[in-house]
Amino acid sequence: MLLSAIAAFAAIQVATSAAAPSAETAALLEAIEQAATEEDAMKIMEAPLADLKKLDNAVMEKVVLRQWWNLARDIVAKSHEQKIDLSFSVRKAVRTLKDEADELLRTLNPKYGQAQQVTPAFQWAQNDTCIFLTVKWTVRWNAPGALEVFDPSVNMSANSFNFTGFGKHSNNKYKYSLGLGLFDNILPDFSTWSAASVGKMSVTLRKKWARKWPRLLGDKKLKIGNMHVWMEQQDKLEGTLGGMTSVSNSPITCAMNEKLYCLATDTCKKAANCTQCPGKDIPKIEDGVCAGVPTEKGSVSFKDADMDRNELGGEITIHKARNEFDIDTYVVYFGKDDKNKLEKDGVPIEIGKAKPISGDVDIKMPMNTPVPEGATHFLVYSRNEYGEYAVAGFTIITDAVLPKEKPRSIAFEDEDGDRGYISGSCKIQGAMDQDEIDDYSLHWAKTATKKIATGSLVRNVPKDKTGNLLSHYFSKNTRIPDGATHLIAYSKNSHGEHPDGVSIKISDKSKPCVNKTDADCPQGVEVAKSDGQIKFSVKGAAQEAGIESYALYWGRRDCNDGGQSGAKNGHIQDLKISGASDAKETSLPAETVVPAGTTHVLVFSKSRLGESNHCAAISFESDEKGKPEL
Repeated sequence: MLLSAIAAFAAIQVATSAAAPSAETAALLEAIEQAATEEDAMKIMEAPLADLKKLDNAVMEKVVLRQWWNLARDIVAKSHEQKIDLSFSVRKAVRTLKDEADELLRTLNPKYGQAQQVTPAFQWAQNDTCIFLTVKWTVRWNAPGALEVFDPSVNMSANSFNFTGFGKHSNNKYKYSLGLGLFDNILPDFSTWSAASVGKMSVTLRKKWARKWPRLLGDKKLKIGNMHVWMEQQDKLEGTLGGMTSVSNSPITCAMNEKLYCLATDTCKKAANCTQCPGKDIPKIEDGVCAGVPTEKGSVSFKDADMDRNELGGEITIHKARNEFDIDTYVVYFGKDDKNKLEKDGVPIEIGKAKPISGDVDIKMPMNTPVPEGATHFLVYSRNEYGEYAVAGFTIITDAVLPKEKPRSIAFEDEDGDRGYISGSCKIQGAMDQDEIDDYSLHWAKTATKKIATGSLVRNVPKDKTGNLLSHYFSKNTRIPDGATHLIAYSKNSHGEHPDGVSIKISDKSKPCVNKTDADCPQGVEVAKSDGQIKFSVKGAAQEAGIESYALYWGRRDCNDGGQSGAKNGHIQDLKISGASDAKETSLPAETVVPAGTTHVLVFSKSRLGESNHCAAISFESDEKGKPEL
């Protein structure tokens, strides 16, 4: 048998040499399974021991579970030599054996197989719409318990919550059972439960009516020793209750006294006295209430998502009535005004129905739904088996239509000389047809068709009904946002923007000589006295394209600090560009009074966007009377 097992494994190794490792693992596991003794298994493992990197964890686990301890120790010793970590598979297999052994020891107790039934500890909290439970698998909240349960069973009905599940703790089996008769009705279909952290379960019970319960249980005399208020959670939820006063009764508590619940007065009535319940004079024994037509209405809102004229689409949102106690259904109709349903062939045009869920609920209106002739409103009515509430909630139908045309053009020329900044007027030529247009939105954009991701809107520019150009002025030093390369203008109304816009690429204009090494910086200035005059000669920039003139100033210092305004001590003259880049000259009378504190003459290159950041300079002296000393 051993030889056949080894041969089978060898054959499979040859056949699967190019196959996935899992095939080799399966063959090795099968060979070990067929081995009758540990010695047989050692022979099978001779080849795999040479390279434990290829050994699957399942093989090590199989050896341990077969309790072949000598072979297992040999494999672990080899793993140290080959620096292979087998700790996970060894610990897993040993843990499995230990669990089986522990289970065997537990069965020595004749009562071990009989699970003790206990009520688990739990906490509860509430907001206006839900009850929240956290259940712990222990009989006391602060005591240790089972880490998990198996075969859990949860049942939620009109006013009850029931749970059973089995768990193990301290060598004992427990059947955890929790049954709660609640103070008021819940909505089982909208209630949920799930495993929370280890050893706990989380439950959310959706209240049928949004209101504050005075307690969790219907029977106020019933005490559950390990039930606690979930104070930490309740403190967080208190704000959602909005200062609500706890109700005093419910259909459940009234039924305990063989009476019916009157919502309007929050009291219990004998069946014969339902005539004293405002608007609810019909006894409904099976539900434990005084019944009648709904006494409150919901409200409705709608935003059209279909941008075609005379067509609607989107979600009609029904906002719950203050109390939905007696409402079975909300029904939405087209209305010819805010009070009357629109009819076709004598039948009201119904849009849809929705069940109350103690919160807002939506009815989907398909896209491209035509607006019926004469429809001006949506009406929502509260309905139950006894009829509809006489007054409807309503909203005016607003047929959303985007602008039909985009702007005709956009123009902008930068007048700010600093790089990364713009200023000047952006001109937008409005659309020819402006009937559906409220204004025009101007945006920063990263391409000719796409706005920048955040903060794109520059402003909304009101339309001009005469069709004149619209204008937005970018003030000086308006920073261009990161990633913006264009300006885009869209036609716009309250429903949105036209899908297409008009754009212009931002040409970030710059004044001359922004950097000291730029070719449009002035190269120098000379000052001399000749024929009773002070003569100034400017050596122009190596590249004068874009330069309109050179600005001469008296200066308090040279240009080492950039020649900013603090260095200027009075304007002398602007020399207009007239030719090639040779010297530009001007002169002043010799008796010209020089401003006090002057030590230099400065020259800046200049364009319509401003003067250069940097200048050229020459030393200059004058006597105490401000006369030049040359």
